[in-house]
Amino acid sequence: MHTNNEGAELMSDEAHETYRKTVEAMAMPFEVVLDGVADIHAAARAVESFHHDLLWANDVFSLWDADSVLSRHLRGELTLDECPDEVREVLESCEWFREHTGGAFDARKPGGTLDPTGIVKSWAVARATWRLDAVASDWMVGASGDVITRGGTRDIGIANPRVKGNPQGTDVLDVVRLSPVYPALATSGGAQVVDHIWDPVTGEPARHFMQVSVVGSDFVACDAWATAICAGGLRTAGLAIEAGHEVLLIIGGRYDGTFEAQKSPGWPSVSGSVST
Repeated sequence: MHTNNEGAELMSDEAHETYRKTVEAMAMPFEVVLDGVADIHAAARAVESFHHDLLWANDVFSLWDADSVLSRHLRGELTLDECPDEVREVLESCEWFREHTGGAFDARKPGGTLDPTGIVKSWAVARATWRLDAVASDWMVGASGDVITRGGTRDIGIANPRVKGNPQGTDVLDVVRLSPVYPALATSGGAQVVDHIWDPVTGEPARHFMQVSVVGSDFVACDAWATAICAGGLRTAGLAIEAGHEVLLIIGGRYDGTFEAQKSPGWPSVSGSVST
């Protein structure tokens, strides 16, 4: 293995190599791993373009940036027709998930403020993955606990909800196997940001679970369902399973450091049991 001038790791394997690089966007790291790369320079350009797509999404959708397209739209400075088509696409996706989760996923906060950022990260990644497909058939993107893969199988650790900050190098709660059947994983809850998900029934912070993980075939859907289950509780978890997803619910912590957990029958744990 060696490192190039841009900080990307290159791991040789005869005629092919693994290209690995972490890029920053949306105030978080995105780890990109491309396996079986025939042209390292093409891989570097693809990841650079992937990164630019994420930065563009941040410029459009950030609610922390007063000059973003979405911020200007919410202030009435831009009509929806004056926004890029992608804004309408994301808002329509939010509405679709609201309907299909029984209202548990809702882009509107209790006060009525529109906030679609619950799916913006996963949407931006999914939108940009064609850049990676152009140079590799086997790859992974990790985005702060959410993972999308293409190609072969990968064993992915799920962070312990008691770990604050970067969980790299810490004990994991469980290890799941992502594959072409279930290539996407999303995790949500209050472990990192307390009380940021609202119960649509009570209008109060949702505290049904410490943490929820969802695997499935669609990255954005996994992201939306993970948030929806946190907000809506067990009934919403049932809807997610009916929709073809597998779920892991961390209900609470015990005094001895273990957890009370439930998982759906098809949850793809490598060990066959959650560390509870």
